[in-house]
Amino acid sequence: MTKAKPKPDRALDAVKAALERAEANRQAQLKPIEIVKVAISAYQAHANALDSSINAHVSAGAMSAPDGFQGVRTGNLAVAESDDRAGLRRGTQSSVDRLLFNVNYWRAAYEDRIVAACSSPDDARACLKAICAWNSHTLKLNTLEADEVVATFERFCPPLVANNRRGSKNDGLGKGPIQAFRDKASEIAIRETPERAEALRAIVADIEAETQAYGAYEQKSPLDALYELLPVWCLQEKIELVTGDWWNDADVMLLIAERMRDRFAQMKFGDTLCTYFMDSFRETLDEYLLTISTTESMFANQGIPSLIKQVNEARLSHPDSETQGYGDSLPPWLSAKEQLIWNTVVCAVYGPLHTRPLLADDVNMLSVEGKAANADVITDLAERAYANYMAVRRASGIAPEYGSYHLQPENLKNSGLERIESIPDKLKILGYRIVPAGSCYPEQRVLAFTPSEIECLAVLEHRRWLEERTAAGWAYSAKKDIAAKKSPYLLIWEELPDRAREWNRSSIRDIPTLLATVGLAIVK
Repeated sequence: MTKAKPKPDRALDAVKAALERAEANRQAQLKPIEIVKVAISAYQAHANALDSSINAHVSAGAMSAPDGFQGVRTGNLAVAESDDRAGLRRGTQSSVDRLLFNVNYWRAAYEDRIVAACSSPDDARACLKAICAWNSHTLKLNTLEADEVVATFERFCPPLVANNRRGSKNDGLGKGPIQAFRDKASEIAIRETPERAEALRAIVADIEAETQAYGAYEQKSPLDALYELLPVWCLQEKIELVTGDWWNDADVMLLIAERMRDRFAQMKFGDTLCTYFMDSFRETLDEYLLTISTTESMFANQGIPSLIKQVNEARLSHPDSETQGYGDSLPPWLSAKEQLIWNTVVCAVYGPLHTRPLLADDVNMLSVEGKAANADVITDLAERAYANYMAVRRASGIAPEYGSYHLQPENLKNSGLERIESIPDKLKILGYRIVPAGSCYPEQRVLAFTPSEIECLAVLEHRRWLEERTAAGWAYSAKKDIAAKKSPYLLIWEELPDRAREWNRSSIRDIPTLLATVGLAIVK
């Protein structure tokens, strides 16, 4: 992996100022994805201004170029450049939109090869336009609802065959970017030298092979596909989504994360989720900056199908790759890099529920041993569970005794905590366990229990509750009296009224959704 050029001086100030201006102009809080967009745009604009200034001084002989300075490109690349690449260098927000949503993946992955293969800059530009799925439209994020942002992201981010765009009537490129590029490359190859014609045909062949590899992901959800493909793109290091210099600037990345965290809090995400997001982000960024390599990547020239195979094999041989890395077969920075990008882009679109797990501590947040360290998580879940319980009681025509979890007597609040703490042990009976969301393959996740599993766990929960109440001095009575510790439900399962059994079943059904609210998942 090639380490980026030295970060621009005072880039942090430029990003801060841009965020403040954007909020002042909008007179409203920015969406999380807008925070990321504005920050990257400002970073790129500042870097471009710095490069231009240095170029001017170097050209005038006023100074020598600093180590790591890349300068202005020359030759064909200087005159045959896509609008996206030029826009990203200048930091235009429309180009950053397309970067974050990975709209023009094929252009980003193949631009250098396309330009090198064409002798005419006009032909190169025509090929680059053909292979773009989105050439001019600006995504006006401030006008989109959250579900519209998600829908747009899912339409474009994984570059699957189904994402072929329908071009306008005027450009005649309505077949989608892959077919449009294939046609344009074939047209140009006829008038090129044999060597360049062969280079164009090789690009088409590689894109077709890559398309076939991506076809295997069409039946997966877009987010699941992205989960599996992001490390592949990080290894190949071709698309700007993963190669941007801003990923290596700790100050800027922390500023983005902090602004996102604050916005998540304003959007009424709980303190636990917001804290977990920030902790994961900081740890991932630290790990990435510690392990980033300064040497060229050995994977840059490998094709996507080969890289997909390597990553899949590494994941199969390292089930804990998200928290422990991929082993010696892949670079040590890979897990942290993919999670850094995920926690920035995906969380900006979907929210902090999709935060990837902590790298250093793959903790079971509900374990009894972890009670002291994770009391806030357990309490949060107990509050949510009680809210669900109140809704079920009201639905059955019985008003709950207390309007919220915190209005209960201390002994009943403790009972709620014990119920949450018992969840891991009950799940073990079914062969399931709890892990941080995102630290497992999607097909491993248990999103709902079967009817027999619900019945089994409901019986176990009622038995646990009976033992807990009996140990606390409760006794059976036909009428409930909390002060006297009397309950009409201190009966064995078979003698419980149907409505009481259903309360237990309902609480079991809620477990997968309940755990997801604090970033946890049940896996087989």
